[in-house]
Amino acid sequence: MPERNTTLFYRTEDLAPEEVLDYYVETPGDAAIIDALVSRTPVVLRGSRGVGKSFLLRVAEAEMRDRFEIDRVLPVYVTFSRAALLQQTEAGFLPWMTGRISTAIKRTLTTYNLTLPRDSSLIALTGATNRTAPADLDEAIVHQYEAFWEEQGQIADAGLLPDSDQLREAVEDLCVELNIRRINLLVDEAAHVFVPEQQRQFFTLMRDLRSPRLAVKAAVYPGVTSYGPSFQPTHDATLVDVERSITDVDYATSMRDIVLRQVDDNSGEARAIKQYGEAFDVLSYAAMGNPRVLLKTYAESRPFNRARAQETIRNYFREDVWSEHSSLGERYPGHRDLVDWGRSFLEREVLPALHARNEGATEASSAIWVHRDAPQAARSALNLLCYSGLLQEGVSGIRATRSELGTRYIVNVGCNIAQDAEPVQYGSQLRDSFSIKRMTEFGANHPAFKRLNQRDLIQDDDLRHTALQHRLEQPASILDLTPWQKRKLKELKLSTIGDVLEAKESLFRTLYYVGDVRARQIRNAAVTAVIEYLSG
Repeated sequence: MPERNTTLFYRTEDLAPEEVLDYYVETPGDAAIIDALVSRTPVVLRGSRGVGKSFLLRVAEAEMRDRFEIDRVLPVYVTFSRAALLQQTEAGFLPWMTGRISTAIKRTLTTYNLTLPRDSSLIALTGATNRTAPADLDEAIVHQYEAFWEEQGQIADAGLLPDSDQLREAVEDLCVELNIRRINLLVDEAAHVFVPEQQRQFFTLMRDLRSPRLAVKAAVYPGVTSYGPSFQPTHDATLVDVERSITDVDYATSMRDIVLRQVDDNSGEARAIKQYGEAFDVLSYAAMGNPRVLLKTYAESRPFNRARAQETIRNYFREDVWSEHSSLGERYPGHRDLVDWGRSFLEREVLPALHARNEGATEASSAIWVHRDAPQAARSALNLLCYSGLLQEGVSGIRATRSELGTRYIVNVGCNIAQDAEPVQYGSQLRDSFSIKRMTEFGANHPAFKRLNQRDLIQDDDLRHTALQHRLEQPASILDLTPWQKRKLKELKLSTIGDVLEAKESLFRTLYYVGDVRARQIRNAAVTAVIEYLSG
């Protein structure tokens, strides 16, 4: 059992690798995720901040480590969260990634007491000699890359780092030489710390490394990941969402166990959780299956009782979560309008509508439905809310009133119940009568969407950005439109993406057979082509 103290661990990096399994509370959903991470299939592990992506990667690593002598599957944990490099998108980024991976593989072999053969391809292709420590050269070059990005210096021996084909072939040779069935590359912080161009390069690398001897498992965030044209998550990998649904039968029990793993079974804390079980369960439902949020809000409620739980819900879900989301506008100035609109949309439109609808209802809900033809800028703002955990994206293609199609989202339950003067009482009502089918609908032309001017998303400072300017000047023919729609753009003499973005939807409607829906599709295609560059 783990050492018990009053400090709660919120983040996986605070735990030693050998401690991870002591804190693991297995649910059927988590067990299925671990199985996918251990398998030979590439995996994109998607989830918002704090839901446990890093923790699950570490659990999978620990299970593979414990069974290595039997299964001969080697887990290699890699993180790309080195800030010195990640603000740039130059040609050196791909060698830096392969260098980091190569170094991680060599380090892992050392921890398993495995020695690289003197004639190993992994040594040969990096230019190391038999007298050179296997990892030294890679680490030195990677360090040069990171210093280069920070200091604009020169890189020596850059050509010694392997490209994707060389790395894949070297790993395949290595597995044969050391009797390793497969290397599972567990990539944490895989893409969200990169700007869009770097994200696309990473996923191209992930696709190119795929082989029977090497499987990449990458953790990403929803809403802010750009896969690029050469990688399709559902075809080139298994897309796995980290979700602990509040509708699961064992949800409350498993969330309670997560906290109890970190407190003494015989302590007053454990007794208080049991005594004020209703308040604790509401707190766990407010966390929406996010262990980090639950641990934080529980810590703020200690010594735990109903009154402190209510106060924590009010403070955390009325202030803290919104402050964290709004900070995205500071980190990514190009997305500021999207961040601000998304917050306003939830606070002014969605949450009051949900609360009013739930009052006295036999079925309560925290679900909304957004029409598939809603403006692209609005849907991108909703994706950022998913990134922050304020929304949980459900299923696309859901039919609502008049059989219209759209996407169902679950609004953060904590934000929902924090509106009420008695959050615990309201939360208990919501929990007992929750229905995912009861949705508050927002159609394609809802007034709230009209307050988001898509053209205003591109600020003057952004226009001076070389990459964005280049994007705006690219031909409209590359937009994701039908040939018929592209011919219509030619009729309007809209030759570039910037031209299409500047045009009003009313201009598109002057065309024969183009109404509101097709006009919106054309405009959305241009916004989609540009919006990923706004933070870069």
